Amino acid sequence: MVPNMKSPQVLKNLVDDDLFINWENFQTFQNELVEQITCDSREVDKFSGGGATLFFALAGEHFDGHDFIDDVFQKNPLAIILSEKDLKSLHRRSIQVRDIQKAMAVIVKRFFTDPDAKLNLIGVTGTNGKTTTTYLCREMLNTISKTGMLGTVEYDVCGKIRKVPNTTPEAIILFRMLAEAVQNGCQNLALEISSHALELKRAYGLEVDVAIFTNLSPDHLDFHGNLDGYFLAKKKLFYGINGYKPKYSIVNIDDAYGRQLFHSLKNDGEMSVSFGFSEDADFKICNVKKNDINGTIFTIVTPQQPYEFRSPLFGHYNLLNIAASFAASMMIYEEPEKFIRAVAEFQGVPGRMDKVILPNGATAFVDYAHTPDALGAAIESLRSIKKGRLITVFGCGGNRDTTKRAPMTRIVNERSDFAIATSDNQRHEPQANIFRDMERGVVDSSKIAFVEDRKEAIIRAIQLSQAGDIILVAGKGHETYQRVNDKIFDFDDRRVIREVGGLC
Repeated sequence: MVPNMKSPQVLKNLVDDDLFINWENFQTFQNELVEQITCDSREVDKFSGGGATLFFALAGEHFDGHDFIDDVFQKNPLAIILSEKDLKSLHRRSIQVRDIQKAMAVIVKRFFTDPDAKLNLIGVTGTNGKTTTTYLCREMLNTISKTGMLGTVEYDVCGKIRKVPNTTPEAIILFRMLAEAVQNGCQNLALEISSHALELKRAYGLEVDVAIFTNLSPDHLDFHGNLDGYFLAKKKLFYGINGYKPKYSIVNIDDAYGRQLFHSLKNDGEMSVSFGFSEDADFKICNVKKNDINGTIFTIVTPQQPYEFRSPLFGHYNLLNIAASFAASMMIYEEPEKFIRAVAEFQGVPGRMDKVILPNGATAFVDYAHTPDALGAAIESLRSIKKGRLITVFGCGGNRDTTKRAPMTRIVNERSDFAIATSDNQRHEPQANIFRDMERGVVDSSKIAFVEDRKEAIIRAIQLSQAGDIILVAGKGHETYQRVNDKIFDFDDRRVIREVGGLC
């Protein structure tokens, strides 16, 4: 359990009349102290036997807090916050709200005394590139002052690395982490902000100083309905629908949705800065002198002057990630030379093009790419540096967006010399069903095999490879597990490659 990092507060100081619709008994306990806020019924009696705990009954993907209300009341909480739709669970200390996610974010932010306002916050959203961009922002800003990071791989609160439950956690954890970062002396923090977090108000009220839009391509359409719905969720960060407008917006105008967003923000008079390879980009990537397996040398032309960068990272999309993080960091501190040195020393993100050189002379890369656009970008980056063949191992997750399965297969089948389709967190869906959807994208059956066991698929790829070949193992990246039904099995692509390749 993460410590609260906060002294008790009087309940009435945390709430607003407009958040609530039913609090007729509130007068009887409004002056009581809140020591803990949670949406986990198991935590209710962690402080003062439960008597100082405010419990939010959230309805999640796997659990509904309303199902635990009777158990929670046995633990004597200070109060329970309920959805306005729940009329059956009213108890003497129940408070009904119109929007429970928004109410939780507002109350938690106050409970931790607005830690986001005490940090220079960079919020990164988009389909791909969020993780690498937040890492790069942390590396650059750390050259000036202590910088934390919250993202897909890890939470760094300037003192301790914590495990990741969600890309953007529930508001309780988010503001608790920010409070811990402030207590640990952080002055800056970069965080990934997912479309789910924006749609579900996990990050509502977050005072982001610089918002970055990396790109947009089909993903999470099972949740958002269509690409326009997905885009509308992302836009909330830039237009203040999330609660606050950012001071600066950094937008990729090479991306069609990004260009649309940028011009819309400009027309509305917002402080917007563009980046990309486009001629009209404010931070324009050009003059790529080197792009190979050992890294890149290129130039970013800014409104002030051009700067040459050297980086161990390679590939078109990594140049975009560097440009985005450089532009964002320059909005906070104008220290370009320090940022350039940080880029030169940055070795990459776990599970993002992790390189393993095999004894047979082939090179394997483990990458998190799990959307059509990300897979295409990863494959094109490797095609541009390969000397032999490109062999790609990939899968599609179960119980998730089925519309991307055929496009992913088509891209891999068309652009790889050989492809092996396999499992990738099948969850509760039969692998045969997933393969059936993927098979619709096959354009050349002689260049693809379907191997259900992921380890066997990696073994086969290594056996097929020879000196000069590149193997891309895509989809899981930094993850160290496989989800099958209700079980989680240890599985790390990087470790398997080293074991199979004879490196362990």
